[in-house]
Amino acid sequence: MSKNVKEQVLTILNMHKGEYKSGEELASGIGVSRTAVWKAINTLREQGFNIQGSTKSGYILSQDTDILDKEAVSSSLSPEARGFYEIECVKEIDSTNDELKRRAFSCEKEGLTVIAESQTKGKGRRGRSFFSPDDTGLYLSVLLRPNLSVEDSVLITTLASVAGAKAVEAVNSSLKPGDVKIKWVNDLFLRNKKISGILTEGNISIETGRLDYAVLGIGFNIEPPKDSWPSDIEKTAGSIFDKKAPAGTRNALSAAFLDAFFYYYKKLPELSYLDEYRARQISMNKEVRVITGATERKAKCVGVNDRCELLVRFEGDTEDTALNSGEISIKL
Repeated sequence: MSKNVKEQVLTILNMHKGEYKSGEELASGIGVSRTAVWKAINTLREQGFNIQGSTKSGYILSQDTDILDKEAVSSSLSPEARGFYEIECVKEIDSTNDELKRRAFSCEKEGLTVIAESQTKGKGRRGRSFFSPDDTGLYLSVLLRPNLSVEDSVLITTLASVAGAKAVEAVNSSLKPGDVKIKWVNDLFLRNKKISGILTEGNISIETGRLDYAVLGIGFNIEPPKDSWPSDIEKTAGSIFDKKAPAGTRNALSAAFLDAFFYYYKKLPELSYLDEYRARQISMNKEVRVITGATERKAKCVGVNDRCELLVRFEGDTEDTALNSGEISIKL
């Protein structure tokens, strides 16, 4: 079964979701035999796609199907962003970040993007796993080759958090600008629940001391999982939609994020997103615990400086400290 035929059949059915397409139409449009189309349809059904068939009418993809499709994502990008990204969509993968790290060593160019419906080994910060179930989330990674120092690599994560917040508000019409908050440095919150996490990984050039490449990964909880949240995150996890998300949300969310990310990324080292990053901070003027390695200290968040470092006042201190690593814990 040619992967290309299968992808093309799925793209056409997805573009005409809820409409019948005859085997002859599909075969003619792709330039293959009707037998090849029939084999593609059967393979797609085996992969879980709800495709109904009728001898008289042809094939139809269920109206409520929400599948990833690179053409649907790409066509929604701005022309400049479309030229930057090379998009691949998969149903399942071990980790989108790990896949791009493997391919970074094969001289793949900047902009390669892998988007998945589920991950079997999703990764979070500090070696944690990232809950990545099928059907209810979106997991995306972008290969970058920025001219940045290791110290400035945090800018990738911070601009991604703003892009992610704007993308969420773009796909959920019930939200208004500013509803999605950011917990320094890499988490997105909606109604005091975590809906997204960001992980940036990279490789350092020994010769220059700068980034050889970076992989920016982001995962979104689109809707509540079918079997409830795992016990360790059930009190903190949330989703973009409280119930079933509208069909097409994955493609729309992918495009909205990639467009917003590219808009800010192309302007680096200018921090064109800094004001918004500051305004969305959920921990501002709140008491937090700063976690560095195995140590924790109480502090109060007082601001974000011009390098996107979090400014905190540790308990007992008289001066502010700028954090460029570690993480914070806050009760919401």
